[in-house]
Amino acid sequence: MDEKLDDLYYMINKIYLDRNFHRDRFSIFAHLVEILGGLSLLSSGKKKVGVNPRSYVPKAIAWWMALCGKVGIRSVENMLWQKFPYVCTYCHLIPHNNDRCKAIKGKSKGPDWGKLTEIGQANISKKPSTLAEWQTMFAEIYPVTAVEVYPATIGRFTEELGELAEALRAAPVAPGYFLSEGADVFAWLMHLQNLIHSEQGLDSLERGKELTEAFVEAYPGRCRDCSNPICTCPPILPGTLGRIAHEIPINQGIFMQGGALLTGEEALKLFEIGARVIKLGEREFPVEVELIREINKTVQSLKVFAVENKEIAKALSVDLTTTLDNVRNLVSAHRITQESLDALVKAIAGLPSESRSTLINYLANIGSSVWATALVDTIKHLAG
Repeated sequence: MDEKLDDLYYMINKIYLDRNFHRDRFSIFAHLVEILGGLSLLSSGKKKVGVNPRSYVPKAIAWWMALCGKVGIRSVENMLWQKFPYVCTYCHLIPHNNDRCKAIKGKSKGPDWGKLTEIGQANISKKPSTLAEWQTMFAEIYPVTAVEVYPATIGRFTEELGELAEALRAAPVAPGYFLSEGADVFAWLMHLQNLIHSEQGLDSLERGKELTEAFVEAYPGRCRDCSNPICTCPPILPGTLGRIAHEIPINQGIFMQGGALLTGEEALKLFEIGARVIKLGEREFPVEVELIREINKTVQSLKVFAVENKEIAKALSVDLTTTLDNVRNLVSAHRITQESLDALVKAIAGLPSESRSTLINYLANIGSSVWATALVDTIKHLAG
């Protein structure tokens, strides 16, 4: 796979733009912390059902990209290159010298950004492009030592997460902090991946190849869960519940009927704002991107026609107007519910016969799909 890191960054944010649009940066950061919690099992050695820590690096990279997208990073490649221009940020060596780094850090308040810019310009021909190349660069700058173990690396990761959290909190008044701390988190992700590969005994070429293949498998240009190029999954997937935080005090009665809390299953059922399958008459339709687009197009066209047609406009009920708006609001968020479609069918069927016939004829003329035909048939059946 030869895609540039920025190409992967754009791909992830295109797929999950709608899903993450109304989430704030702290919500996305919380999910990133959740994923890194799975990685911490490498340190503790704990086993959790359905959690393979080594598979969590691609997920962590994807959520790091989603966070960068929410913050508004134009290019993650440029952000990384500014701080890691194929040398260590502090000692400016490759591989870095730990003693020199400590001495420089002790005397300075931060990186010498001007010097890093000069080095970046001089090393521009070495700038990595693909995910594998970035992993290789970090392996050369910060080699895994023979005595390195997971607990120390995970500990440093925790420190970096704390600094990233501070950068996010301060973002409204000092957004530049994220550029530095976001780059550090990615660098430690690469180091952790290099440590994993070192434990597996892989050579440098195989290391980059394995991570790239794992990332492409997890994010093949579409959502793996709903299979759509623009994710239309519900906000919380049932399969992700209990993945990390799996202990529930079920014996304290708080999930009993009438108790203080809903169970996870009840909450998903009660709060779900989109159906997986809709039904019109005896026909069922899986809710997919094309169906959502067709419903959106049909409802928009129907409302314009109803408003502009004087005869129908006079007979237009509040129920039908509200129902059309409700359906449009749902499909604009890539959602649809059975209740909203049932209400639409009922509202059209309840119009005076002449206005109803005019709308049905209009729907029959603009709709050429099985779904549109089923909608017309269902309205006719209900109207008798």
